[in-house]
Amino acid sequence: MPNHVLSSGRSLLSVTTIGLMALPAMVPMTASADDAALAELVKRQSAMLEAQAKQLQAMQARLNRLEADEQQDRGASLVTSPPATTSPQQDVSIDKLKNRVALLEASQVDRTRIDWSDGGPKFISANGKRSLEINGRLQLDASNTSGSRFDSRNIGGTQARRLQFGVSGQLSERIGYKMEYDLSSNDISMRDAYVSSDFKFGEHDATLYVGNKYDDRTMDGATSSNNTWFMERGFVNEALGPERGSYGLGIKGKVFGDSRTWHTSLAITNGRLGGDTDRSDSTTYMTRSHWNPWTSGSDMVHLGAWGFHENIHESDTSATQNTRAADGFNDNVTINSRPIRDPESSNAYGFELATSLGPFAAAAEYGKRSIQQRDSAGGDDVRYDAYSVQAGYFLTGENHGYSRKSGVWRLPEVKDPVSAGGWGAFELATRYQALDFDGTSDYPRGDGHSTTVGLNWYPNDWSRVMFNYIHWNTHNRSGDYEGKDDGDTLATRLQVVF
Repeated sequence: MPNHVLSSGRSLLSVTTIGLMALPAMVPMTASADDAALAELVKRQSAMLEAQAKQLQAMQARLNRLEADEQQDRGASLVTSPPATTSPQQDVSIDKLKNRVALLEASQVDRTRIDWSDGGPKFISANGKRSLEINGRLQLDASNTSGSRFDSRNIGGTQARRLQFGVSGQLSERIGYKMEYDLSSNDISMRDAYVSSDFKFGEHDATLYVGNKYDDRTMDGATSSNNTWFMERGFVNEALGPERGSYGLGIKGKVFGDSRTWHTSLAITNGRLGGDTDRSDSTTYMTRSHWNPWTSGSDMVHLGAWGFHENIHESDTSATQNTRAADGFNDNVTINSRPIRDPESSNAYGFELATSLGPFAAAAEYGKRSIQQRDSAGGDDVRYDAYSVQAGYFLTGENHGYSRKSGVWRLPEVKDPVSAGGWGAFELATRYQALDFDGTSDYPRGDGHSTTVGLNWYPNDWSRVMFNYIHWNTHNRSGDYEGKDDGDTLATRLQVVF
Protein backbone atom coordinates (compact mmCIF):
# COMPACT_ATOMS: atom_id res chain seq x y z
CA MET A 1 0.00 0.00 0.00
CA PRO A 2 1.63 3.34 -1.04
CA ASN A 3 2.58 5.60 1.80
CA HIS A 4 1.18 8.64 -0.02
CA VAL A 5 -2.28 7.15 0.49
CA LEU A 6 -1.72 7.11 4.23
CA SER A 7 -0.32 10.66 4.13
CA SER A 8 -3.31 11.84 2.14
CA GLY A 9 -5.62 10.35 4.74
CA ARG A 10 -3.75 12.15 7.50
CA SER A 11 -3.86 15.47 5.60
CA LEU A 12 -7.55 15.11 4.91
CA LEU A 13 -8.19 14.47 8.59
CA SER A 14 -6.20 17.59 9.52
CA VAL A 15 -8.13 19.78 7.07
CA THR A 16 -11.45 18.43 8.24
CA THR A 17 -10.56 18.94 11.89
CA ILE A 18 -9.58 22.58 11.22
CA GLY A 19 -12.79 23.15 9.33
CA LEU A 20 -14.92 21.66 12.09
CA MET A 21 -13.17 23.76 14.71
CA ALA A 22 -13.83 26.91 12.67
CA LEU A 23 -17.53 26.27 12.05
CA PRO A 24 -18.77 27.69 15.38
CA ALA A 25 -17.15 31.01 14.54
CA MET A 26 -19.10 31.19 11.27
CA VAL A 27 -22.52 30.83 12.92
CA PRO A 28 -24.28 34.24 12.82
CA MET A 29 -24.50 35.74 16.27
CA THR A 30 -26.51 38.93 15.46
CA ALA A 31 -29.25 39.87 17.82
CA SER A 32 -32.83 39.10 16.73
CA ALA A 33 -36.23 38.58 18.21
CA ASP A 34 -35.64 34.82 18.20
CA ASP A 35 -32.41 34.72 20.27
CA ALA A 36 -33.60 31.63 22.16
CA ALA A 37 -34.09 29.64 18.93
CA LEU A 38 -30.68 30.75 17.67
CA ALA A 39 -29.04 29.68 20.90
CA GLU A 40 -30.69 26.27 20.64
CA LEU A 41 -29.42 25.96 17.03
CA VAL A 42 -25.88 26.81 18.12
CA LYS A 43 -26.12 24.24 20.94
CA ARG A 44 -27.22 21.50 18.54
CA GLN A 45 -24.51 22.41 16.04
CA SER A 46 -21.87 22.34 18.76
CA ALA A 47 -22.99 18.89 19.92
CA MET A 48 -22.92 17.61 16.34
CA LEU A 49 -19.46 19.05 15.78
CA GLU A 50 -18.19 17.51 19.00
CA ALA A 51 -19.48 14.07 17.93
CA GLN A 52 -17.90 14.48 14.49
CA ALA A 53 -14.59 15.51 16.07
CA LYS A 54 -14.56 12.34 18.19
CA GLN A 55 -15.30 10.26 15.10
CA LEU A 56 -12.44 11.93 13.26
CA GLN A 57 -10.08 11.28 16.18
CA ALA A 58 -11.00 7.59 16.12
CA MET A 59 -10.32 7.42 12.36
CA GLN A 60 -7.05 9.32 12.92
CA ALA A 61 -5.97 6.67 15.41
CA ARG A 62 -6.86 3.90 12.94
CA LEU A 63 -4.85 5.65 10.22
CA ASN A 64 -1.88 5.93 12.58
CA ARG A 65 -2.03 2.19 13.30
CA LEU A 66 -2.26 1.36 9.60
CA GLU A 67 0.68 3.62 8.86
CA ALA A 68 2.76 1.97 11.59
CA ASP A 69 1.92 -1.50 10.26
CA GLU A 70 2.79 -0.40 6.73
CA GLN A 71 6.17 0.98 7.77
CA GLN A 72 6.94 -2.20 9.75
CA ASP A 73 6.11 -4.43 6.79
CA ARG A 74 8.09 -2.37 4.28
CA GLY A 75 11.12 -1.87 6.49
CA ALA A 76 13.12 1.22 7.18
CA SER A 77 15.28 0.76 4.07
CA LEU A 78 12.48 1.29 1.54
CA VAL A 79 12.13 4.71 -0.13
CA THR A 80 8.63 6.07 0.24
CA SER A 81 6.74 8.19 -2.26
CA PRO A 82 6.26 11.89 -1.45
CA PRO A 83 2.98 12.60 0.29
CA ALA A 84 0.19 14.13 -1.71
CA THR A 85 -0.73 17.70 -0.76
CA THR A 86 -4.21 18.74 0.11
CA SER A 87 -5.55 22.23 -0.41
CA PRO A 88 -7.37 23.80 2.54
CA GLN A 89 -10.19 24.55 0.13
CA GLN A 90 -10.58 20.84 -0.83
CA ASP A 91 -14.06 19.52 -0.18
CA VAL A 92 -13.70 16.83 2.52
CA SER A 93 -16.49 14.85 4.19
CA ILE A 94 -16.67 12.20 6.87
CA ASP A 95 -18.05 9.74 4.31
CA LYS A 96 -14.96 10.22 2.14
CA LEU A 97 -12.70 9.68 5.15
CA LYS A 98 -14.60 6.50 6.03
CA ASN A 99 -14.12 5.20 2.50
CA ARG A 100 -10.41 6.07 2.69
CA VAL A 101 -9.96 4.17 5.98
CA ALA A 102 -11.90 1.18 4.59
CA LEU A 103 -9.66 1.16 1.52
CA LEU A 104 -6.52 1.22 3.62
CA GLU A 105 -7.77 -1.61 5.86
CA ALA A 106 -8.87 -3.72 2.91
CA SER A 107 -5.41 -3.46 1.39
CA GLN A 108 -3.99 -5.28 4.46
CA VAL A 109 -6.59 -8.04 4.82
CA ASP A 110 -4.76 -10.56 2.64
CA ARG A 111 -1.27 -9.65 3.76
CA THR A 112 0.06 -12.85 5.39
CA ARG A 113 3.40 -13.12 7.18
CA ILE A 114 5.60 -16.22 7.23
CA ASP A 115 7.67 -17.00 10.33
CA TRP A 116 10.54 -19.53 10.10
CA SER A 117 11.91 -19.07 13.63
CA ASP A 118 10.78 -22.54 14.83
CA GLY A 119 12.25 -24.43 11.86
CA GLY A 120 9.06 -24.97 9.85
CA PRO A 121 6.93 -22.33 8.12
CA LYS A 122 4.22 -20.61 10.14
CA PHE A 123 1.68 -18.58 8.20
CA ILE A 124 0.17 -15.70 10.20
CA SER A 125 -2.73 -13.49 9.12
CA ALA A 126 -2.36 -9.70 8.99
CA ASN A 127 -4.25 -9.24 12.26
CA GLY A 128 -2.25 -12.02 13.94
CA LYS A 129 -5.34 -13.96 15.06
CA ARG A 130 -5.22 -16.82 12.52
CA SER A 131 -2.25 -19.07 11.82
CA LEU A 132 -1.20 -22.35 10.26
CA GLU A 133 2.10 -24.01 11.18
CA ILE A 134 3.63 -27.01 9.41
CA ASN A 135 5.53 -29.20 11.88
CA GLY A 136 7.07 -32.63 12.08
CA ARG A 137 9.73 -34.85 13.58
CA LEU A 138 12.16 -37.36 12.14
CA GLN A 139 13.79 -39.92 14.46
CA LEU A 140 16.04 -42.51 12.78
CA ASP A 141 17.43 -45.22 15.08
CA ALA A 142 20.16 -47.84 14.87
CA SER A 143 20.53 -50.58 17.50
CA ASN A 144 22.59 -53.63 18.35
CA THR A 145 22.12 -56.08 21.27
CA SER A 146 24.64 -58.65 22.50
CA GLY A 147 25.38 -60.78 25.55
CA SER A 148 22.01 -62.53 25.93
CA ARG A 149 21.97 -66.29 26.47
CA PHE A 150 19.14 -66.41 23.90
CA ASP A 151 20.50 -65.98 20.37
CA SER A 152 17.24 -64.50 19.10
CA ARG A 153 17.66 -61.60 21.51
CA ASN A 154 21.08 -60.72 20.07
CA ILE A 155 19.84 -58.74 17.08
CA GLY A 156 20.58 -55.39 15.46
CA GLY A 157 19.13 -53.14 12.81
CA THR A 158 17.71 -49.74 11.92
CA GLN A 159 14.23 -48.22 11.98
CA ALA A 160 12.33 -44.96 11.61
CA ARG A 161 11.26 -44.79 15.25
CA ARG A 162 9.05 -41.79 14.54
CA LEU A 163 8.27 -40.09 11.24
CA GLN A 164 5.54 -37.62 12.07
CA PHE A 165 4.05 -34.78 10.05
CA GLY A 166 1.25 -32.41 10.97
CA VAL A 167 -0.29 -28.98 11.02
CA SER A 168 -1.36 -26.80 13.94
CA GLY A 169 -2.40 -23.23 14.52
CA GLN A 170 -5.14 -20.83 15.51
CA LEU A 171 -8.60 -20.42 13.98
CA SER A 172 -9.11 -17.31 16.10
CA GLU A 173 -7.50 -15.65 19.10
CA ARG A 174 -8.76 -18.39 21.47
CA ILE A 175 -9.53 -21.36 19.21
CA GLY A 176 -6.65 -23.64 18.18
CA TYR A 177 -6.26 -26.94 16.35
CA LYS A 178 -3.76 -29.71 15.64
CA MET A 179 -3.62 -32.73 13.33
CA GLU A 180 -0.61 -35.06 13.29
CA TYR A 181 0.11 -38.29 11.41
CA ASP A 182 2.78 -40.93 12.04
CA LEU A 183 4.25 -42.45 8.87
CA SER A 184 6.69 -44.90 10.48
CA SER A 185 6.49 -48.72 10.57
CA ASN A 186 5.22 -48.80 6.96
CA ASP A 187 1.83 -47.60 8.17
CA ILE A 188 -0.06 -44.31 8.54
CA SER A 189 -1.72 -43.69 11.88
CA MET A 190 -3.41 -40.67 13.43
CA ARG A 191 -1.82 -39.15 16.52
CA ASP A 192 -3.04 -35.80 17.82
CA ALA A 193 -6.27 -34.59 16.19
CA TYR A 194 -8.14 -32.03 18.27
CA VAL A 195 -9.62 -28.55 18.58
CA SER A 196 -8.71 -26.46 21.63
CA SER A 197 -10.29 -23.45 23.29
CA ASP A 198 -8.66 -21.04 25.76
CA PHE A 199 -10.86 -19.49 28.43
CA LYS A 200 -10.98 -18.36 32.05
CA PHE A 201 -11.80 -20.84 34.82
CA GLY A 202 -12.51 -18.53 37.71
CA GLU A 203 -9.37 -16.41 37.99
CA HIS A 204 -7.14 -18.89 36.16
CA ASP A 205 -6.27 -19.53 32.52
CA ALA A 206 -7.62 -22.80 31.18
CA THR A 207 -7.68 -24.80 27.94
CA LEU A 208 -10.26 -27.33 26.77
CA TYR A 209 -9.31 -29.99 24.18
CA VAL A 210 -11.85 -32.00 22.18
CA GLY A 211 -10.59 -34.90 20.05
CA ASN A 212 -7.70 -37.36 20.08
CA LYS A 213 -4.83 -36.21 22.30
CA TYR A 214 -1.71 -37.57 23.97
CA ASP A 215 -2.05 -38.37 27.68
CA ASP A 216 -0.93 -36.06 30.46
CA ARG A 217 0.50 -38.95 32.53
CA THR A 218 3.88 -39.19 34.33
CA MET A 219 6.51 -36.47 33.90
CA ASP A 220 8.49 -38.60 31.45
CA GLY A 221 5.35 -39.50 29.51
CA ALA A 222 3.87 -35.98 29.33
CA THR A 223 7.22 -34.74 27.97
CA SER A 224 7.42 -34.87 24.17
CA SER A 225 9.67 -37.58 22.73
CA ASN A 226 11.58 -34.68 21.14
CA ASN A 227 12.67 -33.54 24.60
CA THR A 228 13.18 -36.69 26.73
CA TRP A 229 16.76 -37.28 27.90
CA PHE A 230 16.85 -40.88 26.63
CA MET A 231 15.76 -42.56 23.43
CA GLU A 232 12.93 -44.43 25.17
CA ARG A 233 10.69 -43.35 28.03
CA GLY A 234 11.01 -45.16 31.35
CA PHE A 235 9.19 -48.17 32.81
CA VAL A 236 6.84 -46.00 34.90
CA ASN A 237 5.28 -44.56 31.77
CA GLU A 238 5.59 -47.52 29.42
CA ALA A 239 4.33 -50.26 31.75
CA LEU A 240 1.64 -48.40 33.72
CA GLY A 241 -0.55 -47.09 30.92
CA PRO A 242 -4.25 -47.75 30.20
CA GLU A 243 -5.37 -50.48 27.81
CA ARG A 244 -6.12 -48.06 24.96
CA GLY A 245 -2.53 -46.81 24.84
CA SER A 246 -1.13 -43.29 25.23
CA TYR A 247 -3.72 -41.48 23.08
CA GLY A 248 -7.34 -40.99 24.09
CA LEU A 249 -10.40 -39.76 22.17
CA GLY A 250 -12.61 -37.51 24.27
CA ILE A 251 -12.44 -34.30 26.32
CA LYS A 252 -9.50 -32.95 28.31
CA GLY A 253 -9.26 -29.77 30.37
CA LYS A 254 -6.19 -28.04 31.83
CA VAL A 255 -6.13 -25.25 34.41
CA PHE A 256 -2.94 -23.21 34.91
CA GLY A 257 -1.75 -21.20 37.90
CA ASP A 258 -1.49 -17.42 37.53
CA SER A 259 2.20 -17.53 38.43
CA ARG A 260 2.77 -20.41 35.95
CA THR A 261 4.06 -22.66 38.74
CA TRP A 262 1.26 -25.26 38.79
CA HIS A 263 -1.31 -26.95 36.60
CA THR A 264 -3.92 -29.67 36.85
CA SER A 265 -5.64 -31.67 34.12
CA LEU A 266 -8.66 -33.94 33.84
CA ALA A 267 -9.54 -36.13 30.85
CA ILE A 268 -12.47 -38.40 30.02
CA THR A 269 -11.86 -40.58 26.97
CA ASN A 270 -13.47 -43.51 25.21
CA GLY A 271 -10.98 -45.45 23.10
CA ARG A 272 -8.72 -43.72 20.59
CA LEU A 273 -8.57 -42.95 16.90
CA GLY A 274 -7.30 -45.92 14.91
CA GLY A 275 -8.12 -48.43 17.65
CA ASP A 276 -9.43 -51.94 17.08
CA THR A 277 -12.93 -52.04 15.62
CA ASP A 278 -13.72 -55.66 16.49
CA ARG A 279 -14.53 -54.82 20.13
CA SER A 280 -16.02 -51.99 22.19
CA ASP A 281 -13.91 -49.15 23.54
CA SER A 282 -13.00 -48.76 27.20
CA THR A 283 -13.68 -45.56 29.16
CA THR A 284 -10.78 -43.90 30.99
CA TYR A 285 -10.74 -41.11 33.60
CA MET A 286 -7.29 -39.53 34.02
CA THR A 287 -5.78 -36.64 35.96
CA ARG A 288 -2.33 -35.13 36.59
CA SER A 289 -1.09 -32.14 38.60
CA HIS A 290 2.26 -30.49 39.21
CA TRP A 291 3.55 -27.71 41.47
CA ASN A 292 6.83 -25.79 41.67
CA PRO A 293 7.30 -24.92 45.37
CA TRP A 294 10.55 -23.12 44.51
CA THR A 295 11.84 -21.38 41.39
CA SER A 296 14.75 -19.04 40.76
CA GLY A 297 15.48 -18.11 37.16
CA SER A 298 15.76 -21.41 35.31
CA ASP A 299 16.27 -23.37 38.56
CA MET A 300 13.29 -25.13 40.12
CA VAL A 301 11.88 -27.92 42.27
CA HIS A 302 9.06 -29.99 40.76
CA LEU A 303 6.44 -32.07 42.60
CA GLY A 304 3.79 -34.01 40.70
CA ALA A 305 1.17 -36.72 40.93
CA TRP A 306 -1.10 -38.54 38.48
CA GLY A 307 -3.69 -41.29 38.35
CA PHE A 308 -6.34 -42.95 36.22
CA HIS A 309 -9.26 -45.36 36.43
CA GLU A 310 -10.55 -47.30 33.44
CA ASN A 311 -13.60 -49.45 32.87
CA ILE A 312 -12.52 -52.20 30.50
CA HIS A 313 -15.30 -53.43 28.24
CA GLU A 314 -16.15 -57.12 28.49
CA SER A 315 -15.27 -57.63 24.82
CA ASP A 316 -11.62 -56.88 25.72
CA THR A 317 -10.70 -60.37 26.92
CA SER A 318 -6.97 -59.96 27.60
CA ALA A 319 -4.53 -57.34 28.88
CA THR A 320 -1.04 -58.75 28.43
CA GLN A 321 1.71 -56.47 29.78
CA ASN A 322 5.05 -56.96 28.05
CA THR A 323 7.45 -54.03 28.53
CA ARG A 324 10.62 -53.50 26.51
CA ALA A 325 13.75 -53.46 28.66
CA ALA A 326 16.35 -52.52 26.02
CA ASP A 327 15.27 -50.05 23.33
CA GLY A 328 12.48 -49.43 20.81
CA PHE A 329 13.94 -51.73 18.17
CA ASN A 330 14.40 -55.00 20.06
CA ASP A 331 10.95 -56.40 20.91
CA ASN A 332 12.48 -59.66 22.18
CA VAL A 333 14.06 -58.08 25.26
CA THR A 334 10.96 -57.62 27.40
CA ILE A 335 9.74 -58.07 30.97
CA ASN A 336 6.65 -60.27 30.65
CA SER A 337 3.40 -60.90 32.41
CA ARG A 338 1.12 -63.78 31.50
CA PRO A 339 -2.16 -62.93 29.73
CA ILE A 340 -4.65 -61.36 32.13
CA ARG A 341 -8.01 -62.97 31.31
CA ASP A 342 -11.29 -61.03 31.37
CA PRO A 343 -10.04 -57.76 32.90
CA GLU A 344 -12.87 -55.63 34.28
CA SER A 345 -11.14 -52.42 35.37
CA SER A 346 -7.80 -51.03 36.44
CA ASN A 347 -6.44 -48.25 38.62
CA ALA A 348 -3.03 -46.62 38.56
CA TYR A 349 -1.28 -43.75 40.32
CA GLY A 350 2.19 -42.29 40.55
CA PHE A 351 4.41 -39.52 41.96
CA GLU A 352 7.06 -37.24 40.47
CA LEU A 353 10.04 -35.38 41.92
CA ALA A 354 12.51 -33.30 39.91
CA THR A 355 14.96 -30.40 40.21
CA SER A 356 17.08 -28.28 37.92
CA LEU A 357 20.13 -26.36 39.19
CA GLY A 358 22.12 -24.67 36.45
CA PRO A 359 23.48 -27.29 34.04
CA PHE A 360 22.51 -30.12 36.43
CA ALA A 361 19.07 -31.72 36.67
CA ALA A 362 17.62 -34.85 38.26
CA ALA A 363 14.25 -36.60 38.44
CA ALA A 364 12.62 -39.59 40.12
CA GLU A 365 9.27 -41.29 39.48
CA TYR A 366 7.24 -44.09 41.05
CA GLY A 367 4.00 -45.70 39.89
CA LYS A 368 1.71 -48.63 40.72
CA ARG A 369 -1.15 -50.29 38.81
CA SER A 370 -3.72 -52.94 39.70
CA ILE A 371 -5.96 -54.82 37.25
CA GLN A 372 -9.22 -56.30 38.51
CA GLN A 373 -10.41 -59.48 36.76
CA ARG A 374 -14.05 -60.54 36.41
CA ASP A 375 -15.33 -63.27 38.69
CA SER A 376 -15.54 -65.64 35.74
CA ALA A 377 -11.76 -65.41 35.27
CA GLY A 378 -10.92 -66.50 38.81
CA GLY A 379 -7.58 -65.80 40.42
CA ASP A 380 -6.29 -62.75 42.23
CA ASP A 381 -6.06 -59.20 40.92
CA VAL A 382 -2.82 -58.34 39.14
CA ARG A 383 -0.63 -55.67 40.72
CA TYR A 384 2.75 -54.34 39.69
CA ASP A 385 4.92 -51.27 40.21
CA ALA A 386 7.91 -49.48 38.68
CA TYR A 387 10.33 -46.70 39.56
CA SER A 388 13.16 -44.75 37.96
CA VAL A 389 15.83 -42.20 38.92
CA GLN A 390 17.81 -40.15 36.40
CA ALA A 391 20.30 -37.29 36.28
CA GLY A 392 21.72 -35.10 33.53
CA TYR A 393 24.52 -32.57 33.19
CA PHE A 394 25.35 -30.18 30.32
CA LEU A 395 29.09 -30.13 29.74
CA THR A 396 28.71 -26.90 27.75
CA GLY A 397 26.82 -25.04 30.49
CA GLU A 398 23.26 -24.99 29.16
CA ASN A 399 20.25 -25.29 31.46
CA HIS A 400 17.75 -28.09 31.04
CA GLY A 401 14.66 -26.74 29.34
CA TYR A 402 11.55 -26.93 31.53
CA SER A 403 7.95 -25.70 31.27
CA ARG A 404 6.65 -24.33 34.56
CA LYS A 405 3.23 -24.05 32.95
CA SER A 406 2.82 -27.79 32.25
CA GLY A 407 5.53 -29.42 34.37
CA VAL A 408 7.44 -31.11 31.53
CA TRP A 409 10.97 -31.04 30.12
CA ARG A 410 11.81 -28.88 27.09
CA LEU A 411 14.78 -28.69 24.75
CA PRO A 412 17.70 -26.53 25.95
CA GLU A 413 18.64 -23.22 24.38
CA VAL A 414 21.97 -23.99 22.70
CA LYS A 415 24.48 -21.28 23.60
CA ASP A 416 26.95 -21.86 20.78
CA PRO A 417 25.19 -23.60 17.83
CA VAL A 418 27.08 -25.15 14.95
CA SER A 419 25.36 -22.76 12.55
CA ALA A 420 27.18 -19.89 14.31
CA GLY A 421 30.56 -21.65 14.18
CA GLY A 422 30.32 -23.31 17.60
CA TRP A 423 30.27 -26.88 18.90
CA GLY A 424 26.64 -27.04 19.95
CA ALA A 425 25.60 -28.43 23.34
CA PHE A 426 26.70 -31.73 24.96
CA GLU A 427 24.76 -33.49 27.71
CA LEU A 428 25.64 -36.53 29.81
CA ALA A 429 22.71 -38.44 31.32
CA THR A 430 22.21 -41.65 33.30
CA ARG A 431 19.13 -43.58 34.49
CA TYR A 432 18.35 -46.61 36.63
CA GLN A 433 14.87 -48.16 36.56
CA ALA A 434 13.09 -51.32 37.69
CA LEU A 435 9.76 -53.07 37.03
CA ASP A 436 8.23 -55.79 39.19
CA PHE A 437 5.06 -57.81 38.53
CA ASP A 438 3.69 -59.13 41.83
CA GLY A 439 3.50 -62.89 42.05
CA THR A 440 0.73 -65.12 43.39
CA SER A 441 0.12 -68.88 43.49
CA ASP A 442 -1.36 -68.87 39.98
CA TYR A 443 0.42 -65.83 38.61
CA PRO A 444 4.07 -66.36 37.66
CA ARG A 445 5.61 -62.94 37.95
CA GLY A 446 8.28 -61.26 35.86
CA ASP A 447 10.70 -58.55 36.91
CA GLY A 448 13.69 -56.69 35.54
CA HIS A 449 15.84 -53.59 35.70
CA SER A 450 18.19 -51.61 33.48
CA THR A 451 20.89 -48.98 33.64
CA THR A 452 21.31 -46.46 30.80
CA VAL A 453 24.19 -44.08 30.11
CA GLY A 454 23.53 -41.48 27.42
CA LEU A 455 25.41 -38.79 25.52
CA ASN A 456 23.31 -36.21 23.68
CA TRP A 457 24.68 -33.70 21.17
CA TYR A 458 22.54 -30.70 20.18
CA PRO A 459 24.06 -29.01 17.09
CA ASN A 460 21.28 -26.40 17.31
CA ASP A 461 17.78 -25.91 18.69
CA TRP A 462 16.06 -28.21 16.18
CA SER A 463 18.33 -31.26 15.84
CA ARG A 464 19.93 -33.83 18.14
CA VAL A 465 22.18 -36.88 17.99
CA MET A 466 21.74 -39.42 20.84
CA PHE A 467 23.92 -42.32 22.02
CA ASN A 468 22.50 -44.77 24.61
CA TYR A 469 24.28 -47.69 26.25
CA ILE A 470 21.84 -49.95 28.15
CA HIS A 471 22.73 -52.84 30.44
CA TRP A 472 19.52 -54.79 31.12
CA ASN A 473 18.41 -57.72 33.28
CA THR A 474 15.18 -59.72 32.94
CA HIS A 475 13.72 -62.59 34.99
CA ASN A 476 10.58 -63.95 33.33
CA ARG A 477 8.67 -66.89 34.83
CA SER A 478 6.74 -67.55 31.61
CA GLY A 479 6.95 -66.87 27.90
CA ASP A 480 9.59 -67.54 25.26
CA TYR A 481 12.53 -66.24 27.31
CA GLU A 482 11.97 -67.83 30.69
CA GLY A 483 14.56 -67.49 33.43
CA LYS A 484 17.23 -64.97 34.24
CA ASP A 485 18.97 -63.18 31.40
CA ASP A 486 21.06 -60.05 30.85
CA GLY A 487 22.78 -58.27 28.00
CA ASP A 488 23.92 -54.98 26.51
CA THR A 489 22.30 -52.76 23.91
CA LEU A 490 24.00 -49.89 22.08
CA ALA A 491 21.62 -47.53 20.29
CA THR A 492 21.87 -44.21 18.48
CA ARG A 493 19.38 -41.74 17.07
CA LEU A 494 19.37 -38.85 14.60
CA GLN A 495 16.55 -36.42 15.35
CA VAL A 496 15.33 -33.43 13.34
CA VAL A 497 12.35 -31.39 14.53
CA PHE A 498 10.52 -28.57 12.79
